[in-house]
Amino acid sequence: MDSREDDDDLAAKVKPLRIGYSSWISKGYIVAALALVLLTLLSGVLTTDLSHSSGVPVVLKYVRAFKSEMLDLKSEVELKEPDSGSLQFSNPSNASKQAGCHKDSARLKVFMYDLPSEFHYGMISEFTPKKNQIWPQNVSDIPKYPGGLYQQHSPEYWLISDLVTSDMPDRSTPCTVFRVKRWQDAGVILIPFFASLSYNKYSRAPLLRGKKLDRNQELQLNLISFLSSQPAWRASEGSNHVVVIHHPNAMLHTREKFRSVMFVVADFGRYGAEVANMAKDVVAPYKHVIPNFDEDVDAALSFKSRTTLLFFQGAIARKEGGIIRQQLYELLGEEPNIIFSNGTTSNAGIRSATAGMRQSKFCLHLAGDTPSSNRLFDAVASHCVPLIISNEIELPFEDVLNYSEFSLFVNSSDALRKGFVTDLLSNVGEKEWTRMHDRLRQVERHFQYQLPAQIGDAVHMTWEAIARKVPALTLARNKQRRYARSQFISQKIAT
Repeated sequence: MDSREDDDDLAAKVKPLRIGYSSWISKGYIVAALALVLLTLLSGVLTTDLSHSSGVPVVLKYVRAFKSEMLDLKSEVELKEPDSGSLQFSNPSNASKQAGCHKDSARLKVFMYDLPSEFHYGMISEFTPKKNQIWPQNVSDIPKYPGGLYQQHSPEYWLISDLVTSDMPDRSTPCTVFRVKRWQDAGVILIPFFASLSYNKYSRAPLLRGKKLDRNQELQLNLISFLSSQPAWRASEGSNHVVVIHHPNAMLHTREKFRSVMFVVADFGRYGAEVANMAKDVVAPYKHVIPNFDEDVDAALSFKSRTTLLFFQGAIARKEGGIIRQQLYELLGEEPNIIFSNGTTSNAGIRSATAGMRQSKFCLHLAGDTPSSNRLFDAVASHCVPLIISNEIELPFEDVLNYSEFSLFVNSSDALRKGFVTDLLSNVGEKEWTRMHDRLRQVERHFQYQLPAQIGDAVHMTWEAIARKVPALTLARNKQRRYARSQFISQKIAT
């Protein structure tokens, strides 16, 4: 039997359509096709495999054509990132309308322990408290932090001073955080320990102290003893606590006992990943040593007046990750328009670095004993575009700041290729450099520490970074509490 007879038999078995049904079915096909188009566009179920199938319905071909036209149209629209120079902070609208600091306008409520002054301001000789006095009584009583290189690791001082003054009547500026009296009302709990200053002032080498503990170690052990007796600490095992340990050697011997605490650090170069990491901790900028270059306002003029292409001054021979300094010195040390020299942290060295950065288009930031240093922030203050060669570096506020707008990054392996760095920098024209210079001028305020703090400065930005960590840490803490009752019953049964 041939195929024609099969078709005739099939046709004979099919009942004729009723009058009007054919037009209804035609409309039904149209409705179904439109519905399919809509569902496909919304769900995105089409895959590229469909385009290679010979059995694809005609309607799907129209869908693909329509989607293609939409994608082409979308590609013609320029998508721009939000300008990080005009960051929208959480509280400026309320805070800027009010004089002083108020609990209702603050971004974050913070409880701070009343630790004896020996843990904080008592380390500063200018602080002369009355008997049983722990904190300065008003803003004008806040003593100045020691100068020199102590300054670069001073975020502890600026954050604690900002919080201490938040509820003082003579505070005239808005605030990001407000100090509350009950730890149960706080988003985080601050441990007021000048850990970096303690290391700089009190630590002694083993050969000098023998088997005895130095004052820095004694304070850390006393701090642990204090915290272990506090209900707030026991309630969370420290997971809602914050401590500033900006110096890479701060609290070096007791960090393990604080692994649940949120650290404010300079980088993670001397921490194990289980002790400190970007998931729970905050990176704060160094306080730059070089003064601000406030008179450098004309980018085009600045480009022409900066005759040095690349500048670096610092210790060239370093250990561990800093070996790249010696390698780059051998590559770049004799290049024209590049200054790559040894330097010291003396006053004369700082003056020399200031002049060098202000006369250079690019300033080199290299890994040393640690991934970061204050050299990066000195470059920002000098409006010298940073060239960052440090693979392990973590940068402050990078979740809200796009550093590639005002910095250049180079992998260490590329930097060690002969001619790579000079070719890269030589290809940055005046238009691109002046754009980066303008961004440096816009963002430099985010790296300025000051008292009283201002919206958008380093103090405010660091508090904001802490506040952004709170929801995730709270979620993790609440999840840990899910089976607390079951665990209690299990332990009770076991005993």
